[in-house]
Amino acid sequence: MSITKLKINSALMECVIDGTLEGLSMTGLKPDAVGASRFQTSSKALSVIVGLHGQRNGNMTMNFSERTATFMASKLLGEEIRDFNEDAIDAVCEIGNMVAGRFKEILVGSDWQFDAISLPALVFGANYNLYHLKNITTVAITFEIHEVSVVHMNDKFFTTSIALLGGSGL
Repeated sequence: MSITKLKINSALMECVIDGTLEGLSMTGLKPDAVGASRFQTSSKALSVIVGLHGQRNGNMTMNFSERTATFMASKLLGEEIRDFNEDAIDAVCEIGNMVAGRFKEILVGSDWQFDAISLPALVFGANYNLYHLKNITTVAITFEIHEVSVVHMNDKFFTTSIALLGGSGL
């Protein structure tokens, strides 16, 4: 099935995949992109949201379980974090900043360019959907972290998304 049949914006899809992988480079993690959607859902307990501002306005969201967030924070900090604490919060917010910063760099010179990112916000709470008004293009990519044991299947996956005002969608 082609991307066009799924009606997913290919430029934004590539941005989310590449920006997430590059943003996670300091963690040493190299997750695989395993799914794509035009809709942003948040089934996991934690979300980092970063505002995107300028020529285009919108947001970047990373949604993951507490175990996944703690795992990513440990990788970034180079030390094991056992509990989701202030260090883990700071680290996952920094990961959100790094990913949003990569999105910004990737989209420079494109029709989707934006100029600045906001401070990250961490949302505690699962199973919410973000609905946008007309003329918002959204791409959400689900990633699989191979280093997380299959025993914790729900924690192997996280989603990164971008939603920007304007554009034809494809």
